[in-house]
Amino acid sequence: MALTTADDFPSDMNDPLEPERLTTLNSYDIMDSEPEIVFDRLTRLAANIFKAPIASISLIDDKRQWFKSMVGLDRRQTARNISFCRHIVQSREALIVRDAAEDERFRANPFVLEAPYLRFYAGAPLVAENGLVIGTLWIGDTKARTDFSPPEVEQLQTMADIVMSELELRREISARRQAQKQAAEDRANLELTLALSNTASFVLDLVEGKLAWGGAYSEVWGEDTADNLVTEKAAFERIHPDDRAAVREAMAAAGLPGQSYDAKFRIVLPSGQTKWIHGYGDYVERNGAPFLTGLNVDITKSIAQQEQLKLHTRELHHRMRNLFATLQSIMSLTKKSATSIDDYIERIQGRLRALNRAQQILLDTNFVTGSLTALVQDLTQSYPRIFFEGPEITIPENAMVSLSLVLNELATNASKYGALSSNKGRIRIQWTIEAGDEAEQIILIWSEKGTSEPLDTPPSSGFGSSLIDHSVKGNLQGEIVRDWRPEGLECKIRFPVPELAD
Repeated sequence: MALTTADDFPSDMNDPLEPERLTTLNSYDIMDSEPEIVFDRLTRLAANIFKAPIASISLIDDKRQWFKSMVGLDRRQTARNISFCRHIVQSREALIVRDAAEDERFRANPFVLEAPYLRFYAGAPLVAENGLVIGTLWIGDTKARTDFSPPEVEQLQTMADIVMSELELRREISARRQAQKQAAEDRANLELTLALSNTASFVLDLVEGKLAWGGAYSEVWGEDTADNLVTEKAAFERIHPDDRAAVREAMAAAGLPGQSYDAKFRIVLPSGQTKWIHGYGDYVERNGAPFLTGLNVDITKSIAQQEQLKLHTRELHHRMRNLFATLQSIMSLTKKSATSIDDYIERIQGRLRALNRAQQILLDTNFVTGSLTALVQDLTQSYPRIFFEGPEITIPENAMVSLSLVLNELATNASKYGALSSNKGRIRIQWTIEAGDEAEQIILIWSEKGTSEPLDTPPSSGFGSSLIDHSVKGNLQGEIVRDWRPEGLECKIRFPVPELAD
């Protein structure tokens, strides 16, 4: 299929917001990028959930529809003017085509008349932060479908929102890397041309061993530099013993043709403080005598920032792996326990909302810890008549996810069988911290009152109960006690205060 020409542009190209939309798409720097596991997993997941032979994450530029990830398609792009997805770009709403062969908009479309012989299409928009649509997550079938329900549309949109979150995360990481690269270049230019604050200049006589300083040498090497560090030997005594050999090698390399002095090393000040220094310069001759001249820059903060960035990146990757593992497990186990597709959709939507609730709170802080109060408060936005009280507690990511799933299951059950099924019902969530034998314990009590029809016997245990038990006992290393009282369920959860990473 040929790409569109200027004469072939569809009507949506006349949208006054189209230039801004294309700028937004370009800001993600994703068109024609290599396949990425995270997007391929989401595409396969969408195909599996909706039992669709075709699925794709599609991005729409000015001339084409390009598939970032795909299932059941044998090409990476098509012309924009024949894409189903362009209608979503124009309307900014989900599009459901139950039988393309009977739809006058698509019956003559090459995707319908030729491979993949598309009959059913369901697509949800990928909406950027500015509200513009850059593409879609869509599924398709070679058979018409008349039973694609509104809850399924909502589920597809939820998955599209997850795709968009990954795109935002990808863009943020790319921007940070570019910013770091630019900052490194700017820093090098400043250090070489200005030699100002936190930069010391030096000239070392390689024959006499005498050392002369300039610039901010006292800030870099210590206040006694001018008096005590006037020889090569004295300066080396201040260099960390483990780094002296590397500095010697760098100095020797500077005397070779085409080479320069470049070394990163630690110094230990008389106060005991350790600093990281970046030294660079050149071998020169003056009146036939060899000298090493250059600059020393204090890079202690830079090294600390790099280590912190590495730590955050590892934590972020670890969190994303855990999230997808949890998501896949919930999808699979919910499917096994569901009694119908509607039941499956209802259950999975609630559990996805619980996961999203925890992830959003983590994203609003530092990716790896979150507030228990914020988690409970967010739950009350979805479920009315829930009241809470307890001290502010910061807990790590795995505990946030586990507690979010537990509270969601309890709230879901309460809305079906318990206090939230009655207009007079109320729920109170209370938590405290108590001393334990080995570590402090968090005590969380879920108390329901006003259940419309008190249960004579507890409801049968299903995946929801198993999920609660596994989350409390397995993930939180705690215990849970349920008391089915006439006025409603009281659930007491006890678990050790999770340790926060340094």
